[in-house]
Amino acid sequence: MTGGKRLDLRQRGPTLVVALLIAAFAAQAIASARLESATWDETHYFGLGTHLLKTRRWDVAGSILHPPLSYGLHSLPLLFADLPADAFRPLPEAQRTRRALAGIDVVRGRALLASPANDGNALLLSSRLMMILVGALGAVFVYRWGRELYGVPAGLLATCLYAFSPNLLAHTRLITPDIALTVFAFGATFFFWRSLGSQRRCDALWAGVLLGLALLSKFTALLWPPLFAALLAVWSIRTGQRPPRRAFAVFGVAGAVLLLGYGFDLRPYVEGIAFQLEHTAEGHPAFFAGRYADGGWWYYALMSLLLKTPLPSLLLLGASAIRLGRRRNRSRWLDEGFVLLPPLAVIAFFSVQHQSIGLRYVLPALPFLLVFASGVLATGRLRGFARVALAGLLAWVLAASLSIHPHYLAYFNETVGGPARGYRYLVDSNLDWGQDLVGLATFLRERDIERVHLSYFGTDSPARYGIRYDWLPSFHLERPNRTREFQLPRHGWFAISATHLQGLYLPDRDLYAFLREQQPVARIGYSIFVYHLE
Repeated sequence: MTGGKRLDLRQRGPTLVVALLIAAFAAQAIASARLESATWDETHYFGLGTHLLKTRRWDVAGSILHPPLSYGLHSLPLLFADLPADAFRPLPEAQRTRRALAGIDVVRGRALLASPANDGNALLLSSRLMMILVGALGAVFVYRWGRELYGVPAGLLATCLYAFSPNLLAHTRLITPDIALTVFAFGATFFFWRSLGSQRRCDALWAGVLLGLALLSKFTALLWPPLFAALLAVWSIRTGQRPPRRAFAVFGVAGAVLLLGYGFDLRPYVEGIAFQLEHTAEGHPAFFAGRYADGGWWYYALMSLLLKTPLPSLLLLGASAIRLGRRRNRSRWLDEGFVLLPPLAVIAFFSVQHQSIGLRYVLPALPFLLVFASGVLATGRLRGFARVALAGLLAWVLAASLSIHPHYLAYFNETVGGPARGYRYLVDSNLDWGQDLVGLATFLRERDIERVHLSYFGTDSPARYGIRYDWLPSFHLERPNRTREFQLPRHGWFAISATHLQGLYLPDRDLYAFLREQQPVARIGYSIFVYHLE
């Protein structure tokens, strides 16, 4: 091999590795997306973007619950589908209250999911594919920032941690706004940092566009404009320079993108923010390690990250923190501040707000933390034991991801005994979000079980998957015969969602206490517990 070919291979090698890692990320996400039913939020988000894109009217339930970008992205495949003509019925003018416009419409979502066009969940999968593409873009941003901050090996390490992160894989294949916010907010911060160190106007332009897309993804993105202002102030103080005009242009471009996304009418955006503030003030039922609360706990966000992030990633994060603390030359602390301040701000915000519902609220912190974790390679090549240790940690990361496939939402690390014991600590969207009806239907069919007593935490329809059941008290599962007096059965086959097993959202939290200490016959995706009582 000639010297020129060796050099060419050396230059293209990292790009090839990144491409393979992104392909692995997408393959894991797609394979798992095919095997899971619609989650709680997906049912009433499904197809909503078709109405918004076609009419530009915010007059149906759910339209102002979140900004419209994720709705529009995942609904693109549905624009070409034969959907029921009456799928979207605008609320009458007199009923268009803030709460009604932000409310969920499970009936509409179920009708769309049950339509012939969605046979075999074909439309749901195509909608999920749109969000997987967004998640794959996040891997590109992670590699670029890791490479530019710490070098090529670090960029590859950060991308590997991203591609095999169970939490990012869990949410990238769902039609919810969390992965869109995560990717666009991270990309905006990367280009904002880059714009301050270069004279390229395109970096500031990309920062503004991506910040605008983040604002169009979820209201949490409102943390980023003041965050950018704080980072800009710190940059100016540390460098002794006046902020460049292109840095201020970022805010203008972001505002323009936001206006464009709303058709130059921000009233739905303002109404959505007002609803979220009202909803937050009302509190939300929460569960953590056997404890219940209506307002949550300040440590919930941090603990959910610690319990659901793979231990090797946490160890690398700790090693990188030690590296930063030992650095004598602190001139680059400013650069790493751009990586560390956003996740700290997100975690601190939800520690104050007490949105103790799921790790997904602090999902935007993950790419930043993974890039910072890759800083263990900032000092150059590792030697001896350090190299062996890093190889072991990477193998551990891959094993953690592959062993939980396709049930990424249910991942818990070894500190709590893994996913089989995760329900003792966290439920709801951390573990059980209604995603395992496919697995339950398969189990019942293989065991020749014709009927089951079902307490399902979710909004998809069990009947769509051929599940015949007798109703048990559930947070949303419709009760067929409300006129008949209900008595809790004590024999037969039972399928109980983990969230209901712990009593969250049920009037009687101990309704299924008689099952908690019994050994289930099976755990479907770790989220639905199956029992057989004689």
